[in-house]
Amino acid sequence: IIGLLLGLLLPAGIIYTRFLFYNKIESRKDIQRYLPDMNILGEVPKLDSDTLDYIVPNDRSVLAESFRIIRTNLQYKLNAIDHDKTKVVLVTSTVKGEGKTLVAYNIANTFAFSGKKVLLIGGDIRNPQLHRYSSDKVSKRTKGVTEYLVTNELLLEDLVIRSSLNSNLDVILSGAIPPNPAELWMQDRTKKLFEEARNNYDLVIIDSAPTILVTDTLLINKYADVTA
Repeated sequence: IIGLLLGLLLPAGIIYTRFLFYNKIESRKDIQRYLPDMNILGEVPKLDSDTLDYIVPNDRSVLAESFRIIRTNLQYKLNAIDHDKTKVVLVTSTVKGEGKTLVAYNIANTFAFSGKKVLLIGGDIRNPQLHRYSSDKVSKRTKGVTEYLVTNELLLEDLVIRSSLNSNLDVILSGAIPPNPAELWMQDRTKKLFEEARNNYDLVIIDSAPTILVTDTLLINKYADVTA
């Protein structure tokens, strides 16, 4: 009888304890259960280590289709904005390593393949990752947002990198890692950066820093029309 009780109670206790401390999001249903009013634009599949993590021309992969769905749903959000100026989309998350750069790059690529002139800005000047999707000629040291914010004479066109895969996509990397990133974003040059971007492109995508770890994203969120 004791063995029977242990056989029933011990596995049940282990399962219940694991349930109490398990805090992972497994599916879309987990988000909808606790955040029923949250707008979900789409789902990005988990990729194998040997799978390309970016979209190429005429791509028919599951990754490409998932970002086409996100593009369509995001377009509804952008169309609802009551101004005719270029729209700015800020891509962020809570902590690092959640795929912000992957999402930002592929959203920009997907919109650019649809015919829009898109600018992708490396807004994470503390831990830049956008250079991974550029050619071998660029690195973390390539001039970008940091240099624009500290040098009044620089224009966006001086820093733009043309995508080799997509003629409609331009990229501005984060640039050198500064000692005072938050103070840089608080300068008037930040407003100038987004004004110049709006004047020259159909859509602007920002690959930003994680919101819980640093304050940078909260400082530039006011320039964005949609946060994803």
